[in-house]
Amino acid sequence: MFAIFKKLGIFITVCRHGFLLTICDMVRSGELMKYLIASLNKLMEVFGKNILYGYNIKCVLEKILLRSLLAHHIKELNLQGVVPAFHGHAHNHLCQVQHHSKYKVGTGKEDFETCEHVFSESNALAAETLNATEFHHHQALNEHFCFADMDKYANLCMS
Repeated sequence: MFAIFKKLGIFITVCRHGFLLTICDMVRSGELMKYLIASLNKLMEVFGKNILYGYNIKCVLEKILLRSLLAHHIKELNLQGVVPAFHGHAHNHLCQVQHHSKYKVGTGKEDFETCEHVFSESNALAAETLNATEFHHHQALNEHFCFADMDKYANLCMS
């Protein structure tokens, strides 16, 4: 009966255009590295080499990844990360120079804050799904993100 209170939110990965790549429920534990590590593993499985991702505490994550079972796979596939533009300013100077997106060759003008934009679009779902069953919660998320992706596809065609 109280299972709905165990869910604390969703963890997503999106491409730079805002298309949803992965999504999972965060259960009981909040936003821990396990969600990101599982998502990165899935992205490496699907997309292969040369993935560049942004994560707000990438500097800490990198140390964890290099000690994980994925370390060899990460090096082999050249997985690289940056601290997103907005979050980077909260880090110390050395961290900014080593990990900030504006210092990474190949990032262009990308700010790596696309997840924040996606979350601001989906905030209205929280009230709808707060006390919903697991099925209806997932159904609402699926409908929202499917429509959002179709909308983004349509906008890409108009550019």
